[in-house]
Amino acid sequence: MPFLIVLSAVLLVVVVFALQNSQAVTVRFLYWQIQSSLAVVTIAATTAGVLIAGLFGSASRLWRWKRGRAAKAEARSGPPSRDGA
Repeated sequence: MPFLIVLSAVLLVVVVFALQNSQAVTVRFLYWQIQSSLAVVTIAATTAGVLIAGLFGSASRLWRWKRGRAAKAEARSGPPSRDGA
């Protein structure tokens, strides 16, 4: 629940900032050049940041899930036996 409150506050700040800065800007990246309002550029950059953070978060969560699953499987089978000792 606190996560949703913080997310809503950040979203509100971004939207207010974008709406107050509606002048046209030119964005250049490598060979591309795009002219758009600063509001669209701000919202697009925020969205891209959220998606990239989500991908990294999902990868971390998947890694922890696999590690936990392997640990549970090892706990079920027990420690490796030493027959030759």
